[in-house]
Amino acid sequence: MKIAITGANGFVGSSMLTRFHQKGFKPVAIVRKTFHANGVITRVVDYSDISSLAAAMSDVDILVHNAGKTKSIKPEEMLAVNLGLTHKIVQAINAQKHPIRLIYISSQSAAGPSSEGQAKRETDPPAPISVYGKSKVMAESLIQKQCKKTWNIVRPCSVYGPGDRDFLSLFKLCQLGFQLQIGRQERHLNMIHVRQLADFLLHLIGNPKLKNEIIFATDNQVYTQSEIVSCIAASAGKSVRKIVVAPFMAKTAFGMMDLLGRLRSEAGAMNMEKYREITAEGWVADPEKAMRLLGWNPPAELPGLIEETYLWYRENSWL
Repeated sequence: MKIAITGANGFVGSSMLTRFHQKGFKPVAIVRKTFHANGVITRVVDYSDISSLAAAMSDVDILVHNAGKTKSIKPEEMLAVNLGLTHKIVQAINAQKHPIRLIYISSQSAAGPSSEGQAKRETDPPAPISVYGKSKVMAESLIQKQCKKTWNIVRPCSVYGPGDRDFLSLFKLCQLGFQLQIGRQERHLNMIHVRQLADFLLHLIGNPKLKNEIIFATDNQVYTQSEIVSCIAASAGKSVRKIVVAPFMAKTAFGMMDLLGRLRSEAGAMNMEKYREITAEGWVADPEKAMRLLGWNPPAELPGLIEETYLWYRENSWL
């Protein structure tokens, strides 16, 4: 079976390539610029050209559309990639004469935050609180309405692992012996290691009868930030002191960094959208559908996977 992946040279995409190759599949990297990876076919495309995209997937069985934009100070840039490119991908898939399956990598952000004691389900109406989440919802809707081939939409929760930059700042703080928490409320969230996400997709690929469904991807566990920090601290051999930051102070700091980013035309890690996401009541998705339809039940191994990530950061001089 030949599986093509857009955004294959990024953090998540490169992990998919490695894992799919290990499991005996023929991965195809659909990218803007050529790169080399063992056992991988590389196809350079023009993402703005539907015919170029269509040619790249003319002999593949499954297309995993993973390319996307997670940060931008301009909403139109986010929409151009997350919605505009998805539209072109759907048109290219619809043009295929052979059976082809689309797996779209969306995000938990599309669903929006959860309420205390009430996990989000796939059947809940989307309620995103960021431009990124809204752009993902729009892309999901487009696929549901316009894709003429079999499709599945995967909503991963927070993804971590070797090569990830989003959680790096948390690791750096722990390395210094600090944990910053906005307000006194402990918030609950899901996590999934990048390799677990690739394995989740393998479960989905191995279930061809699951058609035209939206499904959350998590490691089936629920954590607090303090539990995650404890794992990082143990990996680093550090004692960590929790510092509770008043919400109004944090909001001011995020607002100032947001303004600075706009003045510099740079999408920084600290902005008002990130503040809203961090201070949301929770980010918990119900794993029941994945467990029931895919038999997805990964072992609970957060401490070991956090340690693996920490060691990778150290070995690659990120910490």
